[in-house]
Amino acid sequence: MKITAIINEIISSTTYPDQNGGQIDQGDIFISIIDADTKQPTNGNNCEVTYQRNQNGITSNYTVTVAGQSFPLYSGVIRDYEYSPQGDMIRSDYVSFTLISVKAGNSPSTNPSVCDLKINYIDINKIESAPGASDAQITVNATSSFASILYSIDLGITWQTSPVFSNLSGGLKHILVKDSNPLGCTDSADISILTSTNLLTGDPSVTLPDGYVSRWNAAFNPVVFTYQRKDFTIKSITADSGQGHTIISVNANFIDPNTGLPKVKAGDKIYINTAAYKGVYTIEKVSGINTIVINTLFASSDTTGFININSMYPYYELHTRITYTDPFTNTLSTIKSVNRPDNTGLIKADLSNFLQSLLRPADNNNYNQVDYADTNLCTSFMVEYAWHYDDGSTEGFTSNFNQIQHPYYVVYAAKQLGDKYGGNLAAYVPNVNSPAQWITDFKEPAYSAGYPFDIGYLFTDEMTNLQPYCQLTLLDINRNSLPGSYEPDHLQNEDDSWILNEDGSKFSIGNQTSFVMPLAGPAGLHRLMVSANFPPEAYYFNMQIRYDDENGSHSLTKVQTVRIDDAVDDNSVYLRWIGLSGAWNYYRFVFNQEISLDVQNAVIIKNYVQNWQTQEGIEEVISKSAGQKMKVIAEDLSVNDIRGLQSIKYSPKVQMLINKNPVKWQTVVINTATYSEYETRNGRAPFSVTFNIPSINIQTQ
Repeated sequence: MKITAIINEIISSTTYPDQNGGQIDQGDIFISIIDADTKQPTNGNNCEVTYQRNQNGITSNYTVTVAGQSFPLYSGVIRDYEYSPQGDMIRSDYVSFTLISVKAGNSPSTNPSVCDLKINYIDINKIESAPGASDAQITVNATSSFASILYSIDLGITWQTSPVFSNLSGGLKHILVKDSNPLGCTDSADISILTSTNLLTGDPSVTLPDGYVSRWNAAFNPVVFTYQRKDFTIKSITADSGQGHTIISVNANFIDPNTGLPKVKAGDKIYINTAAYKGVYTIEKVSGINTIVINTLFASSDTTGFININSMYPYYELHTRITYTDPFTNTLSTIKSVNRPDNTGLIKADLSNFLQSLLRPADNNNYNQVDYADTNLCTSFMVEYAWHYDDGSTEGFTSNFNQIQHPYYVVYAAKQLGDKYGGNLAAYVPNVNSPAQWITDFKEPAYSAGYPFDIGYLFTDEMTNLQPYCQLTLLDINRNSLPGSYEPDHLQNEDDSWILNEDGSKFSIGNQTSFVMPLAGPAGLHRLMVSANFPPEAYYFNMQIRYDDENGSHSLTKVQTVRIDDAVDDNSVYLRWIGLSGAWNYYRFVFNQEISLDVQNAVIIKNYVQNWQTQEGIEEVISKSAGQKMKVIAEDLSVNDIRGLQSIKYSPKVQMLINKNPVKWQTVVINTATYSEYETRNGRAPFSVTFNIPSINIQTQ
């Protein structure tokens, strides 16, 4: 039988380090023995093959004996061509092989009763970044005299020539290999791939006692996502027989496939987190492909935990990508936050500064909608995260992004020290087990008939399918429900016709004292408008969001009592402002208001006197500024009202109503000062605040 040989390449990976034609090929090169007549692979039977190796222009000749169908020559980087941004070649490394001759063997093939196929090790190149991500990768290192070697990860159902398996899920994997030995030699090994389930260890959500999770936050408090870096799991921890120091076997391969050299060396700092070892340690010695000795005495063999090695993942970063609706273009956009870990691998990403930019202290409400969704003071966003490190390429390595399935929400609010749930708005989030608060700075807001008024609440995704409604019930001066029903009562004749008034309207014998207002999404901050002339016997009204099902009626919010302001409407000043809780507040000042004119910043020049007898003057004003100030006053207020009004003095947005129909507001600026509010013993006090009306436009010279 006449035989020949060919040089084969199997490329396992190709990367492109630049945009100018650069390419890095990594794989295996081997000699294949071919039957010259049938052109099929055949055993070499100890034939001698002479070949030439060319590495970056340096050539050498070698002769090898091939017993089986193939013989491995090389494994690693085959070609590495890289170019600068200007197109100049900055790296040109390669290795190639050329066949010189094939000489038939003088002895029969290696004893087929001997199998030398062996899996040396399995390298976990990348763990699964999150449950379900299926982005893990492993590389199998196996050798045999009877190449080529085939690899399987599905119990031999399918086979492949590449030793690299990608897009794997976490968990235990069973690897099979087979060679070209006539006996059909095989070997197997198991490997456990870690799934990074706890990369995200904390977010700004709050879990309530009933299990409900609130993902609503105040934008002007920290909105922090916390991650824990976990590079590798630990296979074993044993004691060094010499000094008694700790030997750690890591579920990784320290060898750089591009250089063949270990990435980890003595003197490197690492972080270990197990039951007995927790902190930063120094590597004393590197042994083999995945074992290190650290400078501390052996304490325990418990491997539960993880190890972080900077030299394996240099310049480690955590990328948090935010998907949001741009408030100016109303289109979906993304932005990325890049954060570095501390020496324990802990990473904190505070997104509050960016989220604040998505909200605006503005209002597009024309007060024609009963239930208005305010997209200026509230927005939602989605979060996904990935880990990144510098692998030597231009862009570095970034894992697949893992998306958090639930949206988060921020409101134009600022929580205070000591507030329950910190910066989370869980107290304002309606759910079926814990009725929520309405969003107002007042314990009892004041409603003035004929003036625009609304009160804020949060509409959640869970409320969409409940068909919620707001029930408004009128109360008398003693806060008891007024007699009546959901519809007014009218008097009828015996023939069931209506008794009419002179103007043709129905003759009413009973007023409507309870109202139902259906509510609908989308999720976000909603403002429920109240606009009605209630009967004179109504002094208050209660508001509550509810829903009905087969088990009856259920509350989603607490009962909010609103006072009906019956003060005489005489030169009233009606103000609204954004409170600390994140919604608009309203108040009508009816006491005598003070108006003052403030003229200042006069610029005066002195003219040269040329004729004392005829000249009009020596000094002349060329510019000045002027503006009106208004001081609004309310007498004999309760402490609860004063506390509600306090936020007007530090609100970022205060406006005065200047027209009712159509509704038009004018922004005013509150004077800064130290205010005397009230004495705690008395319980009632006057309230006043001064603000600047927009400045007067004055002619200048």
